[in-house]
Amino acid sequence: MPQLNLDNDDFRNHLYNQSKDGKRLWLYPGRIIGKFYRLRSYFSYFLLIALFGLPWLEYKGQPIFLFNVLARKFIFWGVPFFPQDFHLVALGLVAFLIFVSLFTVLFGRIWCGWACPQTIFMEMLFRKIEYWIEGNDKAQRRLNESPWTQEKMLKKGAKHALFLVFAFAISNTFLMYLMGKGDWLRLIQEPVGLHIAGFSAIWIFTAVFYLVFARFREIVCMVICPYGRLQGVLLDNNSILVQYDHTRGEPRGKTTSEQSTGDCIDCHWCVRVCPTGIDIRNGSNQLECIGCTSCIDACDAVMDKIHKPKNLIRYDSLNGGKFGH
Repeated sequence: MPQLNLDNDDFRNHLYNQSKDGKRLWLYPGRIIGKFYRLRSYFSYFLLIALFGLPWLEYKGQPIFLFNVLARKFIFWGVPFFPQDFHLVALGLVAFLIFVSLFTVLFGRIWCGWACPQTIFMEMLFRKIEYWIEGNDKAQRRLNESPWTQEKMLKKGAKHALFLVFAFAISNTFLMYLMGKGDWLRLIQEPVGLHIAGFSAIWIFTAVFYLVFARFREIVCMVICPYGRLQGVLLDNNSILVQYDHTRGEPRGKTTSEQSTGDCIDCHWCVRVCPTGIDIRNGSNQLECIGCTSCIDACDAVMDKIHKPKNLIRYDSLNGGKFGH
């Protein structure tokens, strides 16, 4: 695993899910159910209920949200906007972008770790299905590396069948935001021949969502998402990020009678649970870090076991924590 060494920054030369010859390394994130994981789970359930429930709600006969590009009609919180109101939409988008930028400067990628739909669906829905059917990270690795047996086919088949079911549900929900509840109900109730375009859209969206959560996964956050690419210019030493306390943790290793070390025992649990496979000890402002706090829960659990203070990895700023490098 990569170590903090300013003379050896090999980890910067390739992605964590990529071998040196350019091949993808499949990630098997472990799971520690700690304080932050529970809070993220509760918050995710709230967001999922809102996401799937809002298309069914109406206000004064209008949906709460509607983004009907073809009909050029948009509704935000029950207020309709038409093409002649586009200047108001544009001003709203500019204000939203400014808010996101300022929010990121202060709190880093807290959006990515706590509220981004990609993270919510991947970590709190699809990943939990994977844990439930295939077991923990070690069991998943063994299963993938094992020959095709009846057990493996049953587990893989059940997992991907559920992935398709949820991808289909997300696809239909997404379509409801685009066309409205009424048009969507007509789409599924009337003959397929009357709505070829609508049914094609459903299956195209289903295929896209399935591939994102079954195959692309962390690649979306590490490579595709433009928001992640902006972190380098939005964050500074006062931004609140998930930080590893180098002053307290280094040098790593188990303390012996001949040698004194820091609090980090180099167990690699922070790396094992990371959904993008990074080593937070190489620095907080890594573009691959989505701020999900899994490493905080993992490190706190280890600190409990070795009777050391928690918060070796924690939310903090570089200036506020006065971290050593």
